[in-house]
Amino acid sequence: MNRSVRTKAGAVLVALLTLAVLSSRASPGFPLADVPKAVGRSIAKALGAKPEKKANPRPGGQRGASSFAVSDIPRRYLDFYADAASECRGLTWQVLAAIGKIESDHGRSSAPGVRSGVNRFGCCAGPMQFNIRNGRPSTWDTWGTGVIAHVYDPAHAVPAAARKLCGDGLARPERIRQDPCPNVLGSAALHVALKRYNNACWYVHEVVTLAGRYTSTAPPVAPSRDPFVQALVRNKRITTTTSRGCDPKTDLASGKLDLRVQSLLAVLAERHTIRLSCLRSGHSRFVKGTTRVSNHTVWRAFDIDVVDGRPVSQASGAARELVVWLDGLQGPLRPSEIGSPFEIGRRPYFSDEGHQGHVHVGYRLEG
Repeated sequence: MNRSVRTKAGAVLVALLTLAVLSSRASPGFPLADVPKAVGRSIAKALGAKPEKKANPRPGGQRGASSFAVSDIPRRYLDFYADAASECRGLTWQVLAAIGKIESDHGRSSAPGVRSGVNRFGCCAGPMQFNIRNGRPSTWDTWGTGVIAHVYDPAHAVPAAARKLCGDGLARPERIRQDPCPNVLGSAALHVALKRYNNACWYVHEVVTLAGRYTSTAPPVAPSRDPFVQALVRNKRITTTTSRGCDPKTDLASGKLDLRVQSLLAVLAERHTIRLSCLRSGHSRFVKGTTRVSNHTVWRAFDIDVVDGRPVSQASGAARELVVWLDGLQGPLRPSEIGSPFEIGRRPYFSDEGHQGHVHVGYRLEG
């Protein structure tokens, strides 16, 4: 045994003797049954050996993961979510996974701020998109032991997200009295915690819905009965027309629209009155003049032909204001394609003969 190993072994021996003394004085709540395992790990660590890795339960079994979750979430991230969910009784790994999906596609996104730097807003970073201050997350600087937690490392970021959610309401759900997002499925405590993570009910809706899709035992909810969808249908600032051969009212009420489309429509209705001229039904399968499948066909696009009471045209100031506002969107609601009468001159914008009388907004496939 070399000198370094002997030194480590001596340190472990002192630690064991100290532990023996402390154990004899331990309170009734001290988990003495766990001491042998803890000692074993300490010895292994001190001698430089790698601790034995626990076998993870099958994702589709004990964790209650749906087939969608197993296919969509990298196994490494699934482990992080499952382990961090034990932070408090009101949290599930599916909620953490839904946040990870929305914010960074489980770390796979190439957007600024996910793996380095900050996002386009200049405020958030890492796979769970924390607010940062002086290069570190404002919500957690250390583990409480002086060890710096790294915002870009999911092994740190996911547990930190769990602690934030628990601290913002999920640890004591019985204390939450008022629901900030009554048109969203789920508990008031969950809504409060998620709204403190991102201050928008559309975000809460996306997280709750995705969490349900990740859960194998989730009770089926007809999309058309989703209260968020019903609120969109009732929204007086969103009207529809069949004048262009589509049936957007029926499409909207079906609840089948992509979550990002639902969310963006809710946000736009807070800023403008809009008339939908097309969602899915009645639209051609392919983009005009190509063999590329239109995002309308797969519920990921919408067209607006009237903004604030004026038809969309090059002369419409309200329509131009809407399009310019879309240019400032960052994060999960930023569209992949925007067609309009206006020559913005950069991606994802385009203007052609077929888009002089409406604003087209579309999203590419997630992931």
